[in-house]
Amino acid sequence: MKRVVLLSTGGTIASAPGSDGRAVAGVLSGEDLLAHTGLEGLMEARVESVFQKASNAIGPAQWRQLAEKCAQLIHSKQVDGIVITHGTDTLEDTAYYLHCVLDTSQVPVIVTGSQRVPQAMGSDAYANLRQAMELAASPHARGQGVLVSFNQSVFSAGFVRKVSSYQLNGFDAPGLGPAGMLDEGCFHLLQRPRIQPLLPNPAQLPRVDILPAYGGAEAAMARAVLQSAPDALVVDGLGRGQVPLAWAPVLAEALENGAIIAVCSSTLHGATHESYDYPGSLHELVSAGAFNVSHLSARKARIRLALSMAAYGKDISAIAAAFSW
Repeated sequence: MKRVVLLSTGGTIASAPGSDGRAVAGVLSGEDLLAHTGLEGLMEARVESVFQKASNAIGPAQWRQLAEKCAQLIHSKQVDGIVITHGTDTLEDTAYYLHCVLDTSQVPVIVTGSQRVPQAMGSDAYANLRQAMELAASPHARGQGVLVSFNQSVFSAGFVRKVSSYQLNGFDAPGLGPAGMLDEGCFHLLQRPRIQPLLPNPAQLPRVDILPAYGGAEAAMARAVLQSAPDALVVDGLGRGQVPLAWAPVLAEALENGAIIAVCSSTLHGATHESYDYPGSLHELVSAGAFNVSHLSARKARIRLALSMAAYGKDISAIAAAFSW
């Protein structure tokens, strides 16, 4: 039988209603969840509780801890698959961090969660967990990078985003769709994700902030973020990577003074590109020393930029290469 390890981290999938009826995160153990999946006798499953947190409490320290645990399991050669249960609000962040640092060529790593607590009518908790466990046991899931299993759909962690705050089909890869589907325990691979170069799992990440662009934004906002002295900045740009006109001189000055600034698109799908040449355009920013991160969302770009800086310091050419395909 396939050997699958469930790493429990809390979230809605491990929640239970409190005295006021609102969900309390991390109440249920991984063993509690696994007991309702009907997988006994179909695989050799065991549970390890890594931490029990709501997903808004999960960040770099927990990402690093999870990556270390997964790496230990992979190197032990005693497991055939790994499943991580996680709260959905920051699931895409954790999944992408792991996607950047873990080699899944021999052992699939699957992240899942639920939109409804297990006790709710029509809950997706146990079904999502069962499907994730089945996916982790599939040899076809190897070498695809970290995968997110949700509502019978399988997504690459490189593209997945939470697209609904409450619906059961809460995740998607906008413009691309799922990498595969799960049907009666079978994984059907539809597209093979391209994997960016792996990066080390560092002891500490530099501080990288996100500056979201919007129409009519004043210079004061961009200036305030830069004056708070982040190690680097991701600008969540407009369209192909433009910024509000008032930000252009502020960002240009910061770049001249050595700031590391990456630019992505706030659209749900599509890459940044130097299509235009006017004040505040991506071309102007890149000419001043910024670099574009192509298809990545701001949240993913922030993670990859932090990992790249942890590995390469302020070597801009090496950092930019880490974003290449």
